[in-house]
Amino acid sequence: MAGGEAAKNSGELGEKIVARLLELFGWIMPDSGISIKCVLNKKHGDEKKSKLKHGIDNIYQYKSYLIDNTRQDVLISVKCRDKYPTTEKGVKSKFKEFYEDLSTAAECYPASELYKRKIKGTKARKIDGVIFWIDRNDSDGTKNFSLLDKLDNVRVTETAALDSLTLVDNKRAQFLFESISLMHKEYGEENVEYFYLDTGLNNSSIEREYFGKQLPIEYLSSSIIPFAVEINGSKTLILITEDPFDENYLKRLIGLAHSFTRNFSGEVVIIFPDYHDMHHKDAVRNAYSSFSSDEFIKKIKLKKMNPDFRDGVFE
Repeated sequence: MAGGEAAKNSGELGEKIVARLLELFGWIMPDSGISIKCVLNKKHGDEKKSKLKHGIDNIYQYKSYLIDNTRQDVLISVKCRDKYPTTEKGVKSKFKEFYEDLSTAAECYPASELYKRKIKGTKARKIDGVIFWIDRNDSDGTKNFSLLDKLDNVRVTETAALDSLTLVDNKRAQFLFESISLMHKEYGEENVEYFYLDTGLNNSSIEREYFGKQLPIEYLSSSIIPFAVEINGSKTLILITEDPFDENYLKRLIGLAHSFTRNFSGEVVIIFPDYHDMHHKDAVRNAYSSFSSDEFIKKIKLKKMNPDFRDGVFE
């Protein structure tokens, strides 16, 4: 396969992968394949030619549920490659390239027609960047490859055009995909919503929403995804974490869940990637004994993310 055709096919695969993820996030009908005129030609061009336009794979605009009266414009870059660079230097070099591509586009974004689009009930705006860097190689283990440990201390030219930048690599994409897919399969997509945490920035509105179908961008990089599920007329809180089971961590999650109880009347389910009901039973008892509310503790159920036939027999 010629290089140009291979690159095209890889790009199309990346777009389809990310389109499916965005649908799972509830980011419905994003603007795709956007071309933005460059208004900073001298800065963004080079000595031989000026920059005429910027390409952005997707832009998703929505009213934030975590920050009052604020719209969030998410600029999405999709990078699908056959294998990640093998060295830390290679990862950093490619990341800088991808970051520069998105950040320069963000600098010209305010001059675009999409920027002028109105969103009811918003007065402020955040512009956030997301880079989906996908390794499309499907050999064993690649779905859980992480790049973040190779990007410690990476230095990039910061821009005021982006309020935040999130990198979604294979490991992160797999966690999000597994978590949301599990919820839809277990409880039915129509019954599953995201729970919108109290951030201290979203409690001034009398119209505040606690549950909804849109995943906040802030959750893309969170180690915990909070869900709300309607079961027999009661709201059940479900926390899925990507971090391994630990007694002190369980205490933290129970404390977090307890602070949400005014919004829930049903069970509290906490899902770990490695929970084992027999191996962790003593740690669970110790964690439970730290709380005085027996009524609340009785509501808690602990589960494993992807159980096999040996799990859950002691429940």
